[in-house]
Amino acid sequence: MPAAPETTDAFQRIPYEPATDGRIEMHSGLSRHYPTLHANLVEIPGSSRRRGVVMCHPASNFLSHFLLAALARAGQPAMGLNTRYANNEPALQMERAASDLGTGIRWMREELGFDEVVLLGFSGGGSLATFHQSRAEGPDAADAVMLVGAHPGRARVLRHWIDPSVTDEDDPWSVDPELDLYAPGRTAPLDRDFVARYREAQAERMRRIDRRALEALERLDREGGSDRGFVVHRTTADPRFVDLTLDPSDREAGSMYGDPEAANTAAGGLARFVTARSWLSTWSTEHSAADALTDLPRITDPTLVMSLLGDQAAFAEDSRLMAAASADPHVELVEMRHLNHYLVDQPEGLEQVIARLLDWMDRRLGADPTPATATDAPRHEEDSHDPHQPRLSDHRRGRDGGHPCRPPGRTRGCAARPASPTGRGARTRRSRSCAPRCSG
Repeated sequence: MPAAPETTDAFQRIPYEPATDGRIEMHSGLSRHYPTLHANLVEIPGSSRRRGVVMCHPASNFLSHFLLAALARAGQPAMGLNTRYANNEPALQMERAASDLGTGIRWMREELGFDEVVLLGFSGGGSLATFHQSRAEGPDAADAVMLVGAHPGRARVLRHWIDPSVTDEDDPWSVDPELDLYAPGRTAPLDRDFVARYREAQAERMRRIDRRALEALERLDREGGSDRGFVVHRTTADPRFVDLTLDPSDREAGSMYGDPEAANTAAGGLARFVTARSWLSTWSTEHSAADALTDLPRITDPTLVMSLLGDQAAFAEDSRLMAAASADPHVELVEMRHLNHYLVDQPEGLEQVIARLLDWMDRRLGADPTPATATDAPRHEEDSHDPHQPRLSDHRRGRDGGHPCRPPGRTRGCAARPASPTGRGARTRRSRSCAPRCSG
């Protein structure tokens, strides 16, 4: 077996436009006085610049994401991008994170020379990708979207994960035992009446925190100030963590953190430290605009939704709902059996994921006429789609042999967008040659 080709990492320093509202949302003077986004382009030296992949997360560090090197070894250059909120998640505002993503896409085109840019949204990067793409114009917009192990949005995730047993937001030990998922004696499968009450109590707790955030903003307006920080206790308590009959898939019991009960009160828990402004922008189901299920209907660009069926964070139903919401008439839903969220101890799964992504890009965007320097791109594995689970195309369009390639010049689905903040005109759509193989 030939040795894997050597890849290189090229650190990128990308200037961005900082906020001008006078609020100090980051401690670092370096970040405030020298606003720079950090990125890492991974590729085999000499790779084609016809197409590049970009990955970004609202607040996580994606500079060494495991998919970057795997894509690069297969001949596909890929760049991991960090927003201004990397290592500063409590202050996260999704609108500004989306602006950073647009800056990174433009950098790939104008500075790195890529003709096409494909936006790969992984995990929490999925809803950032769709939030950005549904509003993007000109060189800030990507040519296609791939969602891998993605969930529909941070607010939707927290809506299902938050512990409704908390009765006092300032006291993590104030627990209503009737709503305690981890109460002694509670066993799976959970009583469905309990689950219904639990879900409604989760929604009510979310609304309660909304009221707290809105009251804080009203007080800030009256009395002055930039923001108010607070703690959201107990946020890892989704019934699906303990009951595998809820949203059934290939996953094991537990959470992406391991023991969900321990993670429920851990410092690193979901949405643990927030501000009033970041809560409303990022975590509130009533106020956050970053929601893939409302953004995807405005994206007609080629779209792939890849579900990892062993995932304990982004569940199977999430991917099915996102695929159903897509405005791409040839959207493809791929369900990868048994693969977990981070593909931990699943090297063969990583190969399968990369092979499927490359195959999809070639079919939807056209194969690269100039081969990259990779000599051992991974073989395309046999389709790992569950034969007992119909494809989206089976029940949305029928097996009519419809051509997957979007006609040249097709515009995006959002008819009335605001003018691009960069002042640039709308990006001219490039015609795409159709790959010889077409999905049905």
